[in-house]
Amino acid sequence: MKNLNIKRIAAALMTLALIITACTSFASCGSGKPIIGIMQFGSHESLENCKNGILAGLEEKGITEENYTFEILNSNFDTTVAETQAKTLVNKGAKVIIAIATPSAIKAATAAIGKDIPVVYCAVTDKATMEEFENVTGASDVPNFEKQLELITSVMGKTDLKIGVLYSTQESSSPYQISLLKQAAEAYPGMTVSDKAVADITTIDTSLNALLSEGVDCLVNILDNTIVGKLESNILPATDNAGIPVFGSEIEQVKKGCAASASIEYVNVGKLSGYAAAQILLDNVSASDIPVQTVTEPTYCYNGIVCSRLGLTVPENATDVGQEN
Repeated sequence: MKNLNIKRIAAALMTLALIITACTSFASCGSGKPIIGIMQFGSHESLENCKNGILAGLEEKGITEENYTFEILNSNFDTTVAETQAKTLVNKGAKVIIAIATPSAIKAATAAIGKDIPVVYCAVTDKATMEEFENVTGASDVPNFEKQLELITSVMGKTDLKIGVLYSTQESSSPYQISLLKQAAEAYPGMTVSDKAVADITTIDTSLNALLSEGVDCLVNILDNTIVGKLESNILPATDNAGIPVFGSEIEQVKKGCAASASIEYVNVGKLSGYAAAQILLDNVSASDIPVQTVTEPTYCYNGIVCSRLGLTVPENATDVGQEN
């Protein structure tokens, strides 16, 4: 009888332990802290700056790990993984999902349909892609290609440039950006833009070599996370070997070896998304009632080491962010 009681007590304790574990995993349990989900599409400096800005914006409003559970997920540029992550956060009853980059934002908003979970996006360039969803807001980054081309022509010392652009078919905003770039290029007689699509990260080298074989004068990065994610490993080694400069879409890319950029500050974009999430959490405001913030004004930077090596003109009123390795 004594052994039987011990077994019953042990079984009861095990059941209690399972209940406690389950409660700590779901926001609906009274003892658990509410969950804030942060979905990051992949790892490169621009997206890291977005994440850091989000966390800084939340902290400025008093939202920290003392009173919330932060679940920060990275899909490594895989939309299937992003979809699974979004569904997991929805099933856990996250109080808000903050999604960095367009693919993650679309997956988060789709998973949240009918679940009364607000979604705040960060760095979605074409905000029209999110307009079909309800209970969604965020911060949009629209590159200023007019100012980017002003910088590029100054650094290159001519205007009749043949510009190469890579873009991923997984990034729905990329065709929109390319159309803006081509529109801005119309202001320069003789300037042309040649773009090559990349189906996935395994085809980047093929598309890049096709652009280089066309004799492009330079490459221009748009805000395409799949392409930027392979900047150091695939793109810069090939362009450096060919003596072709790459103009970045963000300051961190210039630090890594791009020649120059008229770029958006992504920590600030992230902060705007953090502020919107805080407004939802603290003031009980519907996401759809919070206006989308759009950032377009760039800051100017260049890599003095790269410009010197390639014989490029150093731009005026720009900051040298190049560093010796």
